[in-house]
Amino acid sequence: MLLRGLLTDRPPYRKFLIVVGLTLLCAIIFTIIGSLLASILYGINPMSNPGILQEVSNPSVVSALKMMQLFSAIGTFILPPFIAAFFFDARPFDYLGLKQAVKPTVYLLVILLMFVTVPFINWMIVVNEGMHLPAAFKEVEEWMKGSEAQAAEITKVFLNTSSINGLILNLFIIAIIPAIGEELLFRGMIQRLFKELSGNVHVAIILAAVLFSALHLQFYGFFPRFALGVLLGYLYLWSGSLWLPILAHFVNNAAAVMFSWMEARQGLPFNQDTFGTGTGEEMVLATSVFLTWGILFAIYKQFANREKV
Repeated sequence: MLLRGLLTDRPPYRKFLIVVGLTLLCAIIFTIIGSLLASILYGINPMSNPGILQEVSNPSVVSALKMMQLFSAIGTFILPPFIAAFFFDARPFDYLGLKQAVKPTVYLLVILLMFVTVPFINWMIVVNEGMHLPAAFKEVEEWMKGSEAQAAEITKVFLNTSSINGLILNLFIIAIIPAIGEELLFRGMIQRLFKELSGNVHVAIILAAVLFSALHLQFYGFFPRFALGVLLGYLYLWSGSLWLPILAHFVNNAAAVMFSWMEARQGLPFNQDTFGTGTGEEMVLATSVFLTWGILFAIYKQFANREKV
């Protein structure tokens, strides 16, 4: 097709602006589509009554929110990278790192990695939550706390299900779509463009991770999410395959969904959000750190001789 690879020779900053423009445009269009469907299917019209979305005790509102989130995620994260890659390269799937083969053992290492990091990530969350802004920014901090509490409440409502259908829907909306979409945008597209702009892949990984964490608008989880973004960035750098960070992202999100579902059905012998951070759990945290670095090194060695691009 004549349009494929049409913008290959454009400078990186123009490509970046194109990606930003596509993301904003698709996000607006698909958010509107999601809102219209929510109005038709559930009788919830957020465009005429935005305040109704705060009524999370209403099951119809929760269903409408999930519908809107699904379409918003597709429009924001999945479509723009594919459209941009189509114009940036004659082989868009190669451009996004979706055709690089990886040995099955590496996928198993990535799955194991995401489970052993849980105590370490929980510890980072505790440290992040303990941070405070200077007194001059008290109002900003209160706004941040309010936004965080509202996001946490919506997440809690989303995860509050004990049915199989609810589990499958949550895995699709909270794990599968974000894992694919966010990795396509932040690692497959933005990290690549930041590397072209800066000439340094490590700077690109850090900048993409900062943007990845900041755009979640959950300020008291910024540093753990930033660390996750850096980890995902290096998985992509080492392997050249976007499927590794997609898998890691999926396991991270799916674990939260599964644990919440299990908690709703029969309870858990531990708290997934604080595991490894309590008094007497220092060895759990130390083991998590040791195993995290060990598995990361093992994954790195699998690709030590691969040419980095």
